[in-house]
Amino acid sequence: MSGIFRQVKDYLSKEEENLVGFLSEIIDIKSITGKEEAVIRRVKEEMERSGFDEVMVDSIGNVAGRIGSGPKTIVLDAHIDTVDVDMDKWDSDPFKAVIKDGKLYGRGACDDKGPFAALLFAGKAMKTLDLVRDFTVYISGSVSEEDCEGLALGSFLREKNINPDFVVIAEASDLMICRGHRGRALIEADFPGKSVHASIHEQGENPIEKALPFASAVAELDKNLSEDPELGKGDITVTRMECTSVSVNTVPSSCKVIMDRRMTTLDSRESILKEMSSLPNADMAVIRFIEYRDKSYNGYVKEAEEYFPAWVLDEDHPLIQGTVQAYTKMFGKDPTVTVWGFSTNGTYTMGQAGIPTVGFGPGKGELAHGNNEYIDVSDLKEAAMFYACLPSVLSAKD
Repeated sequence: MSGIFRQVKDYLSKEEENLVGFLSEIIDIKSITGKEEAVIRRVKEEMERSGFDEVMVDSIGNVAGRIGSGPKTIVLDAHIDTVDVDMDKWDSDPFKAVIKDGKLYGRGACDDKGPFAALLFAGKAMKTLDLVRDFTVYISGSVSEEDCEGLALGSFLREKNINPDFVVIAEASDLMICRGHRGRALIEADFPGKSVHASIHEQGENPIEKALPFASAVAELDKNLSEDPELGKGDITVTRMECTSVSVNTVPSSCKVIMDRRMTTLDSRESILKEMSSLPNADMAVIRFIEYRDKSYNGYVKEAEEYFPAWVLDEDHPLIQGTVQAYTKMFGKDPTVTVWGFSTNGTYTMGQAGIPTVGFGPGKGELAHGNNEYIDVSDLKEAAMFYACLPSVLSAKD
């Protein structure tokens, strides 16, 4: 095994300039969610140039490359869509990569184009050095994660009939091993009213007056949510109230209270709806999880319920033990094993489908979506080395 680690280090040290150059290129290609087509084309081209055994773009618009055809399957995924920017808050053009003091700046540098670039070059190392004899490896560049995590990756796995033994989610973790994270849900409580002119409001039915006691009680509910021993406490807050009215002089015909609910493994659809039903005036509203619906860059209609489960993989699971071993052998020190504070495509793979999943990535999570986002170039190369060696370590553990 030690020979494999030396080979990988040597190979990726020689490829470092190309890795940084490729990441710079895809940062320069603006790919806000729903507008990923150009970056998908560039990634597909790079996978084909790198000699991947198969390169594909699926119906929803994900790009993926296959390496090997072994009896076990591992999917390594990173999303390549990004959020937008506030241009005035950046010191440089966020869609033009800048390298300064060992850091590469640009939108997506750490969320999530940097981790994806590390995956792709890890795939090149696996292919060139013939490291995946016991595995079929898929390197996945998924779309739409920023709007609806798990939707696109799940669509890819189902469409291509891929049933992975393991999944690695490459999101910023500061090179720590993440074995779970909280989930999230968007919930709406729709209070109906009877719309009349404001001058005769007593003849109508004001839904705002019904909604206010409900919305006010959400803060108290938040204080009393249960605490998960591994993921911490769930939380809930009102993020928006929307009224339907023909004018400012009219009692609204409806009022929606929209809430963001962060979940742990103690929560379920049923338990969350039960919580909602206990709030004041809940019996006057229709309460449901919000339905997400939008089009992918290629016109594919994306639909999903805004319910993304929490998940935790046991620390003794072979996948966690394998990632720990790979890290220790590669870097000569023990890793930190933790959980993420944000949600990822793991909401589908582990949260819904029950596929053993682990997270690992270069970059600091607190820089995601922020101004002057960057990634350390040294972390980028180290992550690529880790990804490249992981299948070999998992094979050796069988």
